[in-house]
Amino acid sequence: MTAAQIQGHVSRGFEPVADAFADNFRLRGDTAASCVVYAQGAPVVDIWAGRTARGVWAPDARTVVFSVSKGVTTVCLLMAAERGLIDLDAPVAKYWPEFAEYGKEATTVRHLLAHRAGLVAPEADLTLEDLRAWEPVADTLARQAPAWTPGTAYAYHALTFGWLAGEVLRRATGLRPGQWLSQYVADPLGLRMTYGADPASADIHPLADPLPSTDPEAVAVMAETLASPLVERSISLGGLYDVARISRIAHTEAWLSVEMPAGNLVTDARSLARLYAATVGEVDGVRLLSPDTVRDALVVRSEGRPFVGPDANSGWGTGFMTSSAHRPMIGPGSFGHDGLGGCLGFAHLDAEIAFAYQTAQPGGLPDDRADALSRALRACL
Repeated sequence: MTAAQIQGHVSRGFEPVADAFADNFRLRGDTAASCVVYAQGAPVVDIWAGRTARGVWAPDARTVVFSVSKGVTTVCLLMAAERGLIDLDAPVAKYWPEFAEYGKEATTVRHLLAHRAGLVAPEADLTLEDLRAWEPVADTLARQAPAWTPGTAYAYHALTFGWLAGEVLRRATGLRPGQWLSQYVADPLGLRMTYGADPASADIHPLADPLPSTDPEAVAVMAETLASPLVERSISLGGLYDVARISRIAHTEAWLSVEMPAGNLVTDARSLARLYAATVGEVDGVRLLSPDTVRDALVVRSEGRPFVGPDANSGWGTGFMTSSAHRPMIGPGSFGHDGLGGCLGFAHLDAEIAFAYQTAQPGGLPDDRADALSRALRACL
């Protein structure tokens, strides 16, 4: 394999995925990326290529994968639910009594995971010390009124998702998301995966500046969406982060020194694909979720026009993105999550397929790289 200096392994029948990966470098602007596919619990595609400012890209290169984090955090919550520690349809206040204020008494755990809680952004300004301490952020969200009656509408909880879901996990199990991830997911499966990290670690690569956008209409829609104060606060956490510089900020201590279960997972494609493979089958004797749990999580809970912003043609089940016009993955039955910049991780229960695409080159608008790989994978099945 020499095209685009691609390295790795592709099993017979999955060559179209490697072709699409090469085209991402040749045609779509990729400069450093990995793609891994599991089928029936074993890797059938494991390829990588490129370099970053830190040097040659290797299969163990880790990066921030932004909202891909939400899918991993969802796995942690669903594991706790399977063990009887969390009832997804119970009020949040069952585990977090202080949450039952200002019309949030009937808000359920599932509302949090389906972006239906009305707590898109913190009303109070936060400091980096607040984020590092964890509790001040959770307390802020517990004390504020929702933007709508929970359960009656939805809007993407870009970063608050992590503290909302994570605090329920902490209250119900005694473990924060990072602790659960390490103890029950990463260690058993041998994954290199953490919320946050030391930016000086040799295996962590900085993200490049985003590729230029080529769709003026999409750029205009994005600008209009970000002009909403609620959306801007949801991403900046009340002005703490500069939304326009997120890809650069992501490699700094300001982003990586925080446990942010919705946005600062640091991992590699091998680990991400292996995790998703263990949600739909056994991987070296480890299975994370039962089929019934996955099927329940796949039921679409949020779609259509959100409370704020345009209809992005996306759909969410319980925590996971589901197959949609915006993110088809390999079709109905797929579940996972993408992330700002272009990364994507997902699985398909019936096909026992798991997929991960990791890039250090954030995309512009539009960005077809992950979807091109997904289409190629679908054609192989």
